[in-house]
Amino acid sequence: ERNLDGMEAVKLNVFHWHLSDDQGFRVESKKFPLLQEKGSDGLYYTQDQIRQVIEYARDPGIRGVPEFDMPCHTTSWFVGYPELASGKGPYQIARTWGVHDAAMDPTKDSTYKFLNIFLGEMTALFPDAYFHIGGDECNGKEWNANPEIQSFMHAHNLANNAALQAYFTAKVQKLVAKNHKIMEGWDEVLQPETPKNVVIQSWLGQASLAQAARSTALSMDFSFL
Repeated sequence: ERNLDGMEAVKLNVFHWHLSDDQGFRVESKKFPLLQEKGSDGLYYTQDQIRQVIEYARDPGIRGVPEFDMPCHTTSWFVGYPELASGKGPYQIARTWGVHDAAMDPTKDSTYKFLNIFLGEMTALFPDAYFHIGGDECNGKEWNANPEIQSFMHAHNLANNAALQAYFTAKVQKLVAKNHKIMEGWDEVLQPETPKNVVIQSWLGQASLAQAARSTALSMDFSFL
């Protein structure tokens, strides 16, 4: 609330609420309670607290856009639900910053069944039209080391990890859209087939943004850090 007061003072009106990362999963899920029970060290917002913060922000006209990063920056997810992961585990909450190897398995139908339920729950909790799915900093190490994933990539003509992530992003975008939200993501989600209404939040700088604009004929909206 103090941060929201500060935003109001300087007339910022979009609260980007980054709620999951390798170091913790910070929201109560009633559908998948092990996310917060095992992945947060007990430091998470209840759904009632989320609603209270959103309501507090509403009066000064501040929108709350949640970010649940995927398919990487997901170590904390796998502490409770290791079946989502591309690696063998076991997984523990990350205690250091930086890029970690943990990544969701984009090849399993069960991953998307989980995300379908999860996204249905979380999109209902946050009223804003936009929903951020992250998508940054996948180093691909778990994908490279998993023979089943490599076999899937070969069978589906996915030439590299960027193509595999694009496959994942396209499926997640449909799940987000099914819940009547517009997907937002970092630079890495931008592909030639990315739907026109997806918002790209650019963190890699002006050169990356310019290259993305040149390499696609899509009319994109861009959001800056």
